[in-house]
Amino acid sequence: MSLTGGCLPAKGTAENIGVVASLIALSVILHLFNIPFPPAQYLLFDLTGIPLAISMFFNPRLTVLAGLPVFYIGLLLYKPQDPIGPFMKVAAEGFTILPFYILYQRRWFAAKSRAVLATALIATSRTVSMLVLNLAIDPFYFVLFKWVESYGQGLQLTLMALPYVCVFNVIIAVYVTWLSLPIVRELEKVGVLPHVKSSQGEGS
Repeated sequence: MSLTGGCLPAKGTAENIGVVASLIALSVILHLFNIPFPPAQYLLFDLTGIPLAISMFFNPRLTVLAGLPVFYIGLLLYKPQDPIGPFMKVAAEGFTILPFYILYQRRWFAAKSRAVLATALIATSRTVSMLVLNLAIDPFYFVLFKWVESYGQGLQLTLMALPYVCVFNVIIAVYVTWLSLPIVRELEKVGVLPHVKSSQGEGS
């Protein structure tokens, strides 16, 4: 399935680009407001994924190819000494909003029974993808920032943190999905979403 969801571009493309830009900017701002995950307080809950998810329905290609890189730059401005953390954040949100968009377009949220399965798939996408990235990157990250002295120690620390990281990512995937869903539905009802394939009204 293409990122456009098989839909023709709607009128007002310039306006749609403006909406995407505004939503990306909102995501960067929302990153300022966060709550630490108690078992691992370097992991931060925030609402950045919600405007990113909504942005997909205005212009999915622009959101993925330009919006996420701009989001990364915005996060990097907060901590320019740490380019890896923002990259991991952007990747996590990307692995959340892309399956959310695709499953919504395929009407997986039209019935409550399938919506639960769709949520599980989105959570799996984010959690498994970040599990792989954390295993690949975190040991080097810990060595680079002198949390540990060797790759072996970094890998050990990564393995200790992974259960918390997985739970953290499942929680975010669930709340981003279910907080974004009613907003997307309302925007679809008023007819302002150019990239919605079919009606996604609540079912049974």
